[in-house]
Amino acid sequence: MQVAGFAVPACADSREGKGGGMVSMRASAVDPGRWFRRYGAHTGTRRRLICFHHAGGGPSLFREWQQHVAPYTEVWAVAIPGRETRVAERPLYRLDTLAMLLADAMPLDLPFAFFGHSLGGVVAFELARQLHERRLPLPQRLFVSACSAPQLCRREKSRASLSDAELLQTLESFAATPKEILGHPEYLQMVLSVVRADFNLIDSYVVPEGSELRLPITAYAGAADKHVTPTRILAWERWAQPGFACRSFEGDHFYLHHQRMALIDDLLARWSGVGVPGMAGGHA
Repeated sequence: MQVAGFAVPACADSREGKGGGMVSMRASAVDPGRWFRRYGAHTGTRRRLICFHHAGGGPSLFREWQQHVAPYTEVWAVAIPGRETRVAERPLYRLDTLAMLLADAMPLDLPFAFFGHSLGGVVAFELARQLHERRLPLPQRLFVSACSAPQLCRREKSRASLSDAELLQTLESFAATPKEILGHPEYLQMVLSVVRADFNLIDSYVVPEGSELRLPITAYAGAADKHVTPTRILAWERWAQPGFACRSFEGDHFYLHHQRMALIDDLLARWSGVGVPGMAGGHA
């Protein structure tokens, strides 16, 4: 369930504690249907776009995307503990653990690309890095949106340690003021618990030393995004090979809500290798 763009969780069972200690989740992790939501299925599917949501969000952020892509492209979205169909599970606090579990369940029978917005961009990167370590197929292209390059993610003090009031102020600064949630106190603490966990995922993340992942990358941004500067977007080029491109859209950190069609059109054109502005020079 989404309230103001946030996935509302219910009571959690014991899966992983805040300290990151793992309880066995391997048995369920091998089922793609548990870790990925599929929006639409076609007998002629030839490739998959796998999408990763922002902090506090859920897979239904991408529910409408299937109707905007060609029938041979299937849209999947990650479904991680603590939200929507997995509301009864405690959120994860370690990004490497999350990526490991996703890698265990990753469908590899068709070519695929990753699209990750905000937190989702770094989750997609770490999943690709772990696939590379396992010598498994990689995404044909990594699309990241409103997301700092992974080497810039770690914070000395995680936003997970903020008070409730400070956390709400942080959400408001991202132009994500949860007005509907504020009107439903019964949801507020549940939402904040998921946001805290998600912030800890990204704020504590460090790219493992010696990582050699290289793949084509396109980085998108909102022109008025006050949190992810052009410098932080351009730093994705560190991981790009054979090509890097970037493009900005009118809007803030959540520009994709208002620019969905333009974003999807650009993404599909770049994925298919169709000429679009910036393809030759690398920046648009």
